[in-house]
Amino acid sequence: MSSAQEIFEVVIVGAGPAGLMTATILARMGHKPLVIDIGDHKAHEYGRSDAFQCRCMEVMQSLGAPIEQLEHMGKKLYGRTFWEISETRTQRTAFARFYPEFLDFDKDYSLAVRQGLIEQVLIHDLESHCKDGFNVQWNWGFSSMELPSPDSQDGLSTVKLANAKTSEERVIKTKYLIGCDGARSSVRRWAGKEFGVKLEGASLPVTWCVLDAVGLKSDHPDLERLCIVRSTKGIVLVIPREPINGKPAARFDIQVEKSKEETTEEEATRLIKDIFHPFKVEWDEVNWWSIYDVGQRIINQYSIQDRIFFVGDACHTHSPRAGLGLNTALLEGQNLAWKLGLVLRGEAQPSILSTYASERHSVAKELIDMDRQLVTIYADLEKQNIDNFASEETAAWLKKLQMFQAANYAYQAGASIVYSPSTITVTPDNKLDSMTIGQPGVAIGSRTRPAVVTRISDSVPVPILPQFDGRFTIYILLGDLNADPERLEQLRSIDEYVKSSSIGSIFGKYGKDINVEEKPKARRMPALRIPDTSAAFCTANGAQAQDSSPFPEGRVLYSYDYHDIPQITAAHIAPPHSLFRVSVAVTNTISESTIQDTLMSLLYPSSASSAATPIKSRILQPANVYCDDIPVVSPYRHTAPEAGLVFEHPLHQKWGVDAKVGAVVVARPDGHVGLKTRGVGVDAWKEVEAYFDGFLVQG
Repeated sequence: MSSAQEIFEVVIVGAGPAGLMTATILARMGHKPLVIDIGDHKAHEYGRSDAFQCRCMEVMQSLGAPIEQLEHMGKKLYGRTFWEISETRTQRTAFARFYPEFLDFDKDYSLAVRQGLIEQVLIHDLESHCKDGFNVQWNWGFSSMELPSPDSQDGLSTVKLANAKTSEERVIKTKYLIGCDGARSSVRRWAGKEFGVKLEGASLPVTWCVLDAVGLKSDHPDLERLCIVRSTKGIVLVIPREPINGKPAARFDIQVEKSKEETTEEEATRLIKDIFHPFKVEWDEVNWWSIYDVGQRIINQYSIQDRIFFVGDACHTHSPRAGLGLNTALLEGQNLAWKLGLVLRGEAQPSILSTYASERHSVAKELIDMDRQLVTIYADLEKQNIDNFASEETAAWLKKLQMFQAANYAYQAGASIVYSPSTITVTPDNKLDSMTIGQPGVAIGSRTRPAVVTRISDSVPVPILPQFDGRFTIYILLGDLNADPERLEQLRSIDEYVKSSSIGSIFGKYGKDINVEEKPKARRMPALRIPDTSAAFCTANGAQAQDSSPFPEGRVLYSYDYHDIPQITAAHIAPPHSLFRVSVAVTNTISESTIQDTLMSLLYPSSASSAATPIKSRILQPANVYCDDIPVVSPYRHTAPEAGLVFEHPLHQKWGVDAKVGAVVVARPDGHVGLKTRGVGVDAWKEVEAYFDGFLVQG
């Protein structure tokens, strides 16, 4: 190590999904955190967390390539089934979609994919977004730290680290430290002594075993769907897995009567096979297994002085029955990181960091409450298996389990989260906004909904939800331009107001312009990973060796984002902004003369009609104006039939925006609604300015 003092903006303790998601979001906002882990990457190769739910997939989708890679590797789960096996009855008793359509997700399924693959994909993403590369510093653990004194000149905390293999010690300094180091968090243990931080809750007298079986062979018809099998011998939850080492695999989860110290893998295997009898279930090997007592606890402090933060299992523990440990951790990492990224850039007030605890603690508490109920239901079912398998009481418990799962679909998917009012989530009456699952409309504090719209600049259908880049999106939803001649004038008035502002409205007051041309081509068009075709690699993997020389310049494979490429009209429009993007949408179809003649002439003013040195528009940018004209079958057709079978204008209709009135919706970088106005025009824009004045720092 260098003798010079090591200083980092952010230190992340733990290189699991929570830590790597936090690091990934920070890296995409221009920061390179130090990530350490007491173990090494081999410890996470198999097993552990195993599934993405819908909202988490939506977040990963906003990162682009990561979810695309994971989807190719993972196992998609669309169905749930229930089975009963006894001497008199062997049948499927129920089937349901994994997630109902009315939750309104593009990816309305669960994706089974192991933690090691998720971590590796995030590490690759970090490598591509950190200018000078990225490496997890394995085998380094947290020992202790000292927060800065009130009269500290640098305001940095001093952190002591120790190497698990060499016992080497190391002292570093950092602005922020994030504990993502799991249920046995060393950061939390230290904070417990210094600040009284602790997990509150209790352990249950329940022991469960989970194992991943590889090379699965069976005559049971439902092992490729999530399946709950109940027999006189017990209950097993079957979760299909992604292929492991080229073989079919599944995870089996059972409750055991003995303690975890007394239960062996062989006993667990025998119990699973007994539960399935007379069906045969065999496998080549158990790839990973774990046995655990259920504890349901939540941390009493999500942060310390807004300098130390806890994420993931470090701040809540529960059973894996709902499949939400990984998902909650990833969403916590995203929530904290985008706020931290803005504060580190000096663009937001440090006070917004307190919203991490207020927003995520309530979500975690709901998780613990739900898990407590779910574990109790399973435990009662186990008891009924022993006492009287075919009793009416048992039938009632099974119905209770099915009803409970149906009632909690929305929470498990991540569709029901609505953040409370704060400086970054502003409601008209400062009260929690209401949302009804299965009905159109977005509540302030809830996630935005997906829709495909037609981009005016090139007539291409594109998702309205943008790729994550740390910016706020200001949606101006105008409705029908033909229905109200004043609507287009309202858009023009916003544009003129922004241009006439002495400080350029929020665009001149906060953040800065981005020069896309300054972004290196390698960053604008990142090269795709080229498979290793060296002789040594191919021999080891039974493949045919190829010429491994680099591709010619013109044949390098790449990906790109539309807005990272310089626009053809760049000389006539304002450059992209570091904090804001404006997306304008109308309900007219792109072929209408209102669009092709009237609106297009506004977006592409001729040089003859322009002033000598015109002020470039921040609002009227062809690449950011859309026609909401791609109909979809309503996802709410069963739960809200009054809304219609087909949505002609899904963006407006899903978001609950009256096409005759319009609205301005501000989406935070994490996709949650921060503000929603009624109507458009200058007055609505002034509400947007007031919103940002509440927490941004003037540049």
